[in-house]
Amino acid sequence: MKANNVFLFIIFAVFFTSCENELDLDPKQREDASVTLSTEAGITNVLTGTYALAANGNAYGGRILLYADLLGVTGVLNTTDLRWRGTYAELRQMYLKDMQSDNVIIEGTYARCYEIINAANTVIDNISVVKDPERQAVMIGEANFLRSLAYFDLVRFFAKPYVSGQANNQLGVVIRPNAIYDFNADLSKQRSTVAEVYQVIINGLNLAYTNLPEENTFYADKYAAQALLARVYLQQGNYAGARDAADDVIENSGHGLSSNYAAAFNHDTDQTEDVFSIQITKQTGLNDVNTFYESENNGGRGGDFSIRDAYLEKFSDPDDRAVFYYENEANGRILTSKYTDQFANVGLIRLAELYLIRAEANLRLGTAVGNSPLDDINIIRNRAKADELLAVTLDDILLERELELGMEGFLIHDIRRTQRSIDISTDGDGSKLLPFDADNLVFPIPLKETDANKKITQNPGYGS
Repeated sequence: MKANNVFLFIIFAVFFTSCENELDLDPKQREDASVTLSTEAGITNVLTGTYALAANGNAYGGRILLYADLLGVTGVLNTTDLRWRGTYAELRQMYLKDMQSDNVIIEGTYARCYEIINAANTVIDNISVVKDPERQAVMIGEANFLRSLAYFDLVRFFAKPYVSGQANNQLGVVIRPNAIYDFNADLSKQRSTVAEVYQVIINGLNLAYTNLPEENTFYADKYAAQALLARVYLQQGNYAGARDAADDVIENSGHGLSSNYAAAFNHDTDQTEDVFSIQITKQTGLNDVNTFYESENNGGRGGDFSIRDAYLEKFSDPDDRAVFYYENEANGRILTSKYTDQFANVGLIRLAELYLIRAEANLRLGTAVGNSPLDDINIIRNRAKADELLAVTLDDILLERELELGMEGFLIHDIRRTQRSIDISTDGDGSKLLPFDADNLVFPIPLKETDANKKITQNPGYGS
């Protein structure tokens, strides 16, 4: 029974205008749970609030993308693709692979993801108050999409990587199947296995795909769920599943590649290439990729994360992507042009990724579902005005992912799934390598969680 003295912190009556530059908020931000959860309007507001939680800077407003780059490069070499010069000690720990269990930034992201999960569970658990069956199904679909998104990044950052062909019984994260209303209760629970967490993610996305419409304005639709499922399957090494899900999105979603590479970025309304984006406005959300990747003149901190020559040297000539950067006049740092608008949406899934997934999966399987791997790669290269390849290998496709998707939150996850190492030797001679499953490439379970949850097991290398 839900305690009436429990308050739900939710965002009421969120309406984005067509230009997304205004936000109407009812000033009442707290309400007794028994009132909120008994009305369709209340449950709708909880769902809207779940999107708002996801838009926070320490979640999908940017930092989850940033973490993948920080873990994927090293601060030792001058030959790595990116360099971190920011003053945040907690983020530098990720860059140096020396994270601590009391890292407050890691703690914030862990807590935020579970807030998203709990809000989504609240919608699902109380959906019976929504009387229209179609609306009910859509809301269940959106909640499952958001919950799966949060679980996917929790298990990728806070657990050892999924390894294709193995049982994957290594500890994942805690699964919370139902909403929590009373946080004073003992919520201690052990972590489920990585395999179990992935199954929850996949089940949720399949349900979302079934329930969601083909179009749902800027909220998650069925093809957003299918695109995320393609990403999940690729991370697992389930290439047939990844190929077929990606092909479905490419062929049936109605999305297309932007006319040129620059047009895929820096906009505050969804464009044809955007399969799913986090909506940022001047009143809510935080574009934290802009914060850490851009100059002061473009709304950032001056380029905490800058580009090194090693990354630019990977491009062929010509290639529009090779010149999609600028020099910060204040400090001479080379910065990406992907996030120059601080109020632009944060793109989480764009169609180019689906072409790359389909190409890789088809190549690995020796198939040509939807298109040949070579043709898919050349579609991406043609858009960037790069020369077409005459033949394609797996290394070509993995390189194309680095060129096309660089600084978009993929680096460490691609390193892990392809079981590559990170070179942390002082001169780049490969004498000291961090393997893909190294303890210090996994986030610690936050100290606050281990203090409160007496059943949870800490990750190796971070104490008991």
